[in-house]
Amino acid sequence: MGNHFLTLSLLLVTVCVCVSFITTKLNPKEAILSVSSDSEIPTEIHGVKILRQASDTKLAQLGVASWPKWEGAPSKFPWEFKKTETMYFMEGKVKVNVDGFDEEEETFEIGKGDVVVFPKEMKVVWEITEAVKKHYSLEE
Repeated sequence: MGNHFLTLSLLLVTVCVCVSFITTKLNPKEAILSVSSDSEIPTEIHGVKILRQASDTKLAQLGVASWPKWEGAPSKFPWEFKKTETMYFMEGKVKVNVDGFDEEEETFEIGKGDVVVFPKEMKVVWEITEAVKKHYSLEE
């Protein structure tokens, strides 16, 4: 009986890991929402999902290292996300003002170590306050 229980437990763990891996590859945004520890609970600000200081385990789960890279110097510009975009900040800081939340106290900051998901069709003003290096993934 003990061996059967152990075998079934291992099989269940293997299936869960495989499903998580497949889901992550198909939809990185949903993988961010899956919580792997108490320290990795994403927050949401004005519809933007933010996982602060993502662990190496979470970054590997998302496959961040294989995503394209983008760099930007300090600047300020409007942007509309044509697709849902998930990004991981390797360096830098950005102040974000989401369209419709125009008060100064409604602006928020993202930066080094954060994984962030901006939904499709969101309009923002980005103010890069420290040069940014990031990986990004666009949802098809």
